[in-house]
Amino acid sequence: MAKNLEIEYKNILSQAEYQELFNHYNFAETAPLTQENIYFDTADGELRKRHIGLRVRITDAYVHLTMKQPVKDHQKLETTEKLSLIDGESIKESGKLSHGGEVADFLATIDIALDDLVIIGRFKTIRHQQVVEGQDMVLDHCFFQDYEDYELEVETSNPETGLLFYQNLLQKFQIPQRPIKQKIVRMNQSKADSLR
Repeated sequence: MAKNLEIEYKNILSQAEYQELFNHYNFAETAPLTQENIYFDTADGELRKRHIGLRVRITDAYVHLTMKQPVKDHQKLETTEKLSLIDGESIKESGKLSHGGEVADFLATIDIALDDLVIIGRFKTIRHQQVVEGQDMVLDHCFFQDYEDYELEVETSNPETGLLFYQNLLQKFQIPQRPIKQKIVRMNQSKADSLR
């Protein structure tokens, strides 16, 4: 189990903006990571009401159960439990979580059992990531049910330097700063909604 304070700055990109950043920073030289993301909530949306995200991320190398809780702007408390690849296959087949360590313990404190959780959606992401000027720069190509989109993410341990890098990056490439919805929200919207 790992806990960390996640500080990140994000922006939706057009396909052309994504490709320009991809080419400029030689992301073709980074190994792509294909992620299957499966999101859970109770049938009545109890986690959503509390602004808590609960996700299982499955790759060829690992399976992580992650809970995200808001702390303040651009910051979330992220609790991650490592699961086995067998657990990942079981979750995909059954749609159920069988165990969750400290995540399950926390959910119990708000009267939510693992059996109460259902899959509310899933999508695939192809992620490229590398360190640029001391910041983790991530380019995501997300494939939702009805559409796909592109996202820039800057993950940082220092809010001031991370924000400055992020703002300079957008300015340098003349990318408008766009309000961004979390992937869990985008997962549930239609393509028409995404273009508004």
